[in-house]
Amino acid sequence: MKKFLSGALALALLLSTAACGNDAASDPGSSGEPSQASSQETSEPKEVVEITYPTYRVGTNVLAETEAYMIDSFNEEFDGKYKLVVEELPSDVSYQEKMAVLATTNDLPDLVEGKGPVMNLAIKNGQAQDLTSYIEADPDYKAEVGEAAFASNTIDGKIYGVPDLNQCFGYFYNTEMFEQAGITPAETWDEWMSNLEALKGIGVTPLTFFTGENSWTTQNVLVSIVGTQNEESNALMNSDDKIKDWNTPEIKEALEMVKIMLRDYSSSDAIGGVYANVANYFLQEKAAIMPNGAWMIPDFSDTEKAGEGFADKVGVAMYPGSGMVANYDYGFMMCTDDPAKQEGVWEAIKWFTNAEAQRIKLEMGGNIPVGPKVELTEVYREENPLTAQIVDLMGEAEYTYKTMNKLAYENLTYDGFSSLYPALVYDQITVDEMIQQMNDISAKNE
Repeated sequence: MKKFLSGALALALLLSTAACGNDAASDPGSSGEPSQASSQETSEPKEVVEITYPTYRVGTNVLAETEAYMIDSFNEEFDGKYKLVVEELPSDVSYQEKMAVLATTNDLPDLVEGKGPVMNLAIKNGQAQDLTSYIEADPDYKAEVGEAAFASNTIDGKIYGVPDLNQCFGYFYNTEMFEQAGITPAETWDEWMSNLEALKGIGVTPLTFFTGENSWTTQNVLVSIVGTQNEESNALMNSDDKIKDWNTPEIKEALEMVKIMLRDYSSSDAIGGVYANVANYFLQEKAAIMPNGAWMIPDFSDTEKAGEGFADKVGVAMYPGSGMVANYDYGFMMCTDDPAKQEGVWEAIKWFTNAEAQRIKLEMGGNIPVGPKVELTEVYREENPLTAQIVDLMGEAEYTYKTMNKLAYENLTYDGFSSLYPALVYDQITVDEMIQQMNDISAKNE
């Protein structure tokens, strides 16, 4: 990978990657071993092994540039041996929908992400390959990713995915709007509600909530309310298994609060709205609070998405009650039983997830590294203050908890909440009735 860094990633010098054996972190395709790209010479050229790989990180996706770099560099490094054959899908929702269909028919591509229902379906149908033996055979690489990241995608003692993203975040806010409203980031949830009223009072939309797709921003606040109440509710929001019983006082209280936030402090199209719309409201300074992660930070300086100087107006804070969302993303999975392809898929998984890849994705796209080998230098901190603040806040938070995507069954995360939230806001159901329906939808997975 070193030969690619002279151009697009000259800024790589801003970070120091901790040593891992024989400079193992300097090449996404290596973990202390010679490059697989230069195979032994044979009398006849070997046929290139094609690896099918779908991705939604294309077009306007904030990680599109990083994804293209990783794909192109892999294909160049392994030229003549392996080639990623890419299918581009327009969004993560369309990605999950198509991969779910392919999983049910045992037709998944060779290399996939286990987003949404994909991992469980692939495991159930026997397409997902256990990566444990590959990982154990490569201790340098194992150290670069870290035990916690592997554990996040371990099911029944088998590792099925390797994440490249540590989802740890609070929320972004418009500092000028907060100053105009005379408020600072809330330390309690009562203060949070008062802040929303103050922001509404100066004529701006306080929240970027929406109920379509996976209700991402809405759910980040919901799990934060529950996850910061007490040790018991925090444990529920860190459940290793999907939640089946949602009937707790903390969840009831959180849903009552979210109902008010959707009704009184969100945009007019929040009900049924989608991420792209509400993200644009924040970027165009029409909304004050964006509950999202570091991967959005590059958008703040993109003058095609935000106004000149907008990045200087963005602050970051943990949630009231000293809470931060913290879980590893769904991992890259091997979904082929062809031995020739398996070796290539494993090389691709390492290329996308090892220490050097984590560093590249941090620098290009703001991904928080999953492993312990990538350190933030003082120069990087000065150049990327918001990302550095997120990392620091993680060390200060009293409570951390998972995203709703990790806690709820997929039929609740998507179809369930997208219909239940509108019914709640329009008083078609009560909070108690919503919780009962959440339990009923979850029970269908048994």
